[in-house]
Amino acid sequence: MKRPLVSLHDVDVALDGKTILRGVSWRLLPGESWAILGGNGSGKSTLLRLIRGELWPAPGRGKRLYALDGKEQTSAVGVKKAMPLVSPELQQRYLQQEWRLTARQVIESGFGGGDYVYQRLTASQKKQVEKTARLMGAEHLLRRNAQELSTGELRRVLIARALVSSPRVLVCDEICDGLDAAARASLLATLDRVARNGTQLLFTTHRSDEVVPAITHRLVLEHGRIVECGRTMRSVRGRKGQPPHPGPLPLGGGEGGPTGDTGKFRRHEASSPLLIRVARASVFLSSRRVLRDVNWQMRTGEHWAVLGPNGAGKSTFLKLVCGDLRPARGGKVERFGFTPRHTIWEAKRRIGYVAPDLQAAYRADVTGAEVIGSGFFSSVGRTRRLSAKQQQRIVDLTKELGIKPLAGRDASRLSYGEFRQLLIARALVHEPRLLVCDEPFDGLDQTSRRSMACILERVAANGTSLLVVTHHAEDLPACTTHIARLASGRIEFQGLVSGGR
Repeated sequence: MKRPLVSLHDVDVALDGKTILRGVSWRLLPGESWAILGGNGSGKSTLLRLIRGELWPAPGRGKRLYALDGKEQTSAVGVKKAMPLVSPELQQRYLQQEWRLTARQVIESGFGGGDYVYQRLTASQKKQVEKTARLMGAEHLLRRNAQELSTGELRRVLIARALVSSPRVLVCDEICDGLDAAARASLLATLDRVARNGTQLLFTTHRSDEVVPAITHRLVLEHGRIVECGRTMRSVRGRKGQPPHPGPLPLGGGEGGPTGDTGKFRRHEASSPLLIRVARASVFLSSRRVLRDVNWQMRTGEHWAVLGPNGAGKSTFLKLVCGDLRPARGGKVERFGFTPRHTIWEAKRRIGYVAPDLQAAYRADVTGAEVIGSGFFSSVGRTRRLSAKQQQRIVDLTKELGIKPLAGRDASRLSYGEFRQLLIARALVHEPRLLVCDEPFDGLDQTSRRSMACILERVAANGTSLLVVTHHAEDLPACTTHIARLASGRIEFQGLVSGGR
């Protein structure tokens, strides 16, 4: 019988005095690739950290053994190098670095496991970098600044970084988050080839259509316990093993509809006050034009979804609307009918903003109410003392959004989806006229996605307009009235949603 590479027997894991995993027994045999499934807060990421040796079993509660090099050991030394991890959090770390790294340097750092290359590479290692980049379809990116790559491009570079040292197992934690449909299909097909070529996969996801055909086994967690564990039934996922492309929302005007000129299509309550108007706006980042001659406007009562592939300029468009970026000369952004006498800060107070990178910034132990309250000061973590009026606003918000039980809980012990709901409330403390959400459904399980859509429906019903970016149109709330689709920095379509979803 084959010796397990990793084995867990009746293991508990406790963090900050709270038991996260209970009675976990599992083993990874040579040749197996596993999908690890479960809702937000079920313990998937904690299980990966346990398997990779980042966490230890609770004292006296279970046993963990490794035999990755053929010799059985309890020590986790060398395990992370043999089982490298790729995740959206890793990607965010590279995006937030102050130093500039090329894609080649990012891949090269995989030999040592750190963020830098600390020694001169050998000729064979340099060849391995080229080979791995070709495998991931990233050879044309090697000279580019990693921070200027699209989400899908950088994700491929990070997978190449993990694979460059020929690990036994590749660990992927929600690896498709933030990717458009085409990028997801392409990346999953590549991972399927990687697995079939002998690199085993440990793969967590909230979406069953992301489980590639090469996955041989599945494990399902609920509340920190394994409720299902065994071989998986292979199912048809579409042509060549790729997941099907999700259908778009129905659009007014059809594919031959309006393209770029906001005056050429029907308006929802066209007589309602103008919220935002963007005219002839181009945006340059590091001398590269990211948005090109954008013309768009939004009125009170409208709720817009912004769609488009990775690198289309969606997040840049949101930052332009919010005032974090300015258009190049000749472009113009008008907000809430303000005149030049108004400052950008007066406009920003009327805009709430939510994004996954904001969630990643919260590290300190704070209560749910403190997370919401930090929105009064545009801060992260603990805040100054709140006035009675501000405290009452938090109480009213949590009641309106149906999240009152979260206010008194330790935010570090909330599920990913619950914390995202707090950030929505944080963005609403100033009663903004516009709520801007960049990928609000990323990292959420199906139940949490439904809850998020319901919360956005409540926000819209209370009179706040929505501007939402997503790669999964099927997740959008039913109140969505308009669509804008970006491609290569241009709005290629904008118009009404028709016929419902």
